[in-house]
Amino acid sequence: MSCTACTLRPVANGWVAECANTRQGPYLSKDIAFQIVANEALMLHRNGQRVRISVQDADGEVSAEFCLCGKFKFASLVLATLSSSARH
Repeated sequence: MSCTACTLRPVANGWVAECANTRQGPYLSKDIAFQIVANEALMLHRNGQRVRISVQDADGEVSAEFCLCGKFKFASLVLATLSSSARH
């Protein structure tokens, strides 16, 4: 089973959240875009899909990546922590 990518990336007028074949945004705030991508990833994870969240910089390079595979039991807690740290 392949891993579905959920990506947070900057664009000229804000941030977009891309998960599977869906693009949402742009959002003015990185925090709001992260919350959108995290919620999409958790929904896919709850439905039994393997998911990873990637945060990209302006050059498209991955600056952070988090895997939510079937063995990852504390996804909600980690994403809540990451979401609060993305605000800083």
